[in-house]
Amino acid sequence: MRPRLWHPFTQLRGFHPLGQVVAAEGAHLELADGRRVIDGISSWWVNLHGHARPEIAAAIADQARRLDQVILADFEHPAAVALTEALRPLLPAPLAHVFFSDDGSTAVEVALKMAWQHQRSRDPKRQRLVALQGGYHGDTLGAMSVGDRDVFTAAFAGMLIDVELLPFDGPAAAAALRARGDDVVAVILEPMVQCAGGMRMMPGVDLAALAAATREVGALLIADEVAVGMGRTGQLWAGAHAGLAPDLMCVSKGITGGSLPLGLTLASEAIYASFFGEDKRSAFLHGHSYTGNPLACAAALASLGLVAQEQTPARFAAYEGVYRRWFARLAAHPRLADPRALGGIFAVDVQGGGGYLDPVGRALQAEALRRGLYLRPLGSVVYLMPPACLSLDALDGVMQILWETLCAVLGTP
Repeated sequence: MRPRLWHPFTQLRGFHPLGQVVAAEGAHLELADGRRVIDGISSWWVNLHGHARPEIAAAIADQARRLDQVILADFEHPAAVALTEALRPLLPAPLAHVFFSDDGSTAVEVALKMAWQHQRSRDPKRQRLVALQGGYHGDTLGAMSVGDRDVFTAAFAGMLIDVELLPFDGPAAAAALRARGDDVVAVILEPMVQCAGGMRMMPGVDLAALAAATREVGALLIADEVAVGMGRTGQLWAGAHAGLAPDLMCVSKGITGGSLPLGLTLASEAIYASFFGEDKRSAFLHGHSYTGNPLACAAALASLGLVAQEQTPARFAAYEGVYRRWFARLAAHPRLADPRALGGIFAVDVQGGGGYLDPVGRALQAEALRRGLYLRPLGSVVYLMPPACLSLDALDGVMQILWETLCAVLGTP
């Protein structure tokens, strides 16, 4: 049998790829058949500034000529040191230390393990991880365990850690956490927006209430900024909308501008200090072969330079105004509900939809692609998360395409 490319998150029976992408530039993907389509989801939320940015490509090429990879367990290298130093003034207090891994899921695994070892060494009665219903933190086992119990996790139920899931409601979750008492190791959440869970948005004041309760019970707060960080919500870190001061923070996706995989787990001084001891058993015994890869670090440094130079969070904040101008029209459609936006993220629900597996998503994707826009709806949740290189006029044009797509599939109101 001829080997077949195994596509992620895909039932391969009857599946045919949408096309073969041979090049990309700015907000556009170029397909082998000559079509150029707008990348409405930043290629799974990673492409921050636009595809093929010459600044990032040049940084990678320059680094590749000098050092492509070295083990970080025994050595340092300039790109990792420079990235650490560039990040530190940008981090919310009390974060100060950077641990490298490979992607968002592994950044979450690192945070969970750090939290567990730190807390259990100080207070062995703490034995419970807490997360929010509807959350999604990745596909490795620990990351799946702190996600919602849904289609993503069902096949692996017997392998997952027992985690308490609180309601996706700040005050209700805070009350449940206080009632839980003092046995909680950590609370992990996606600040402001649960992305894979349906682009559900929590008001900053509610998020702040949950964070306060986390402090009261002595638990650590883990902010998963993998999808929402790097300016996507109009702030560099989404937690800033609620004044969060996390003990641990996970970063990936846009950190390299979408060019190379890189995961970061940021830790407070208190957590970092707790791993000092008399022998190696008290150290954090975790790592990856490509931890702190120089090429990825060089890409991230270039991407951070673009964030500062182009005021990426402010660009995404301006996108929200464009989205909101369409809210009234969208809300008036009988098949649509709850148009919502935060920074560069927009979403709307198809009324009566069947969640993630609803076939309406595929129908909308096909129609949008025919009109020159690439979408990947979360079933009955339609969303946009484009790169920051789009002008406001171009973004309004994307919304026009989206509206025409929705009317073509769902009917004209």
